[in-house]
Amino acid sequence: MIRPGCAYRGRIELICGCMFSGKSELLIERVRDACRRVTAVAVFKHAADTRYDHHDIVTHGHERLAAAAIRRSAELLDRAADAEVVAIDEAQFFDEELPDTCRRLAEQGKRVIVAGLDRDSWGLPFGPVPELARLADAVTHTTARCARCGSRAENTQRLTPIVETMIGGEGDYEPRCERCFIPPPESRR
Repeated sequence: MIRPGCAYRGRIELICGCMFSGKSELLIERVRDACRRVTAVAVFKHAADTRYDHHDIVTHGHERLAAAAIRRSAELLDRAADAEVVAIDEAQFFDEELPDTCRRLAEQGKRVIVAGLDRDSWGLPFGPVPELARLADAVTHTTARCARCGSRAENTQRLTPIVETMIGGEGDYEPRCERCFIPPPESRR
């Protein structure tokens, strides 16, 4: 029950894990479910992710969801002002202000659903995702099958040479278990 004088608090839901673990699929499923319940849903992805489409969220299995491509988390405050549910994909590419922005959206009573990689291809915390995990009301950690041995995978293995932009998909990365994971040389970080 909401008491008079108390601000209604929304919630932050984080979906995180390695590549090919179904993060975007789960985000899309939650957004579609929310669309059946509420009318004001705003969906965003980072503008740097142009692998399959410049605007839509597209899974590795080619499932699509219309989204707005943005570069800075501060844009969310204005662009999601009228939304009851705010969905954000590829959280790892956003600036360090994303956790605070998500907190502010939740304080406005919004349900904020965020998906992203929790570790980079060195196995280290990736971007703002670890801080989001600390703030989130719920965290869903997804896993994949190791491309080498079939065990449970929580790591993202880089397969191609390290270049300035490391955004890629199948052929560039694969899921690996702890035993099969080989991080790139530290000097390439």
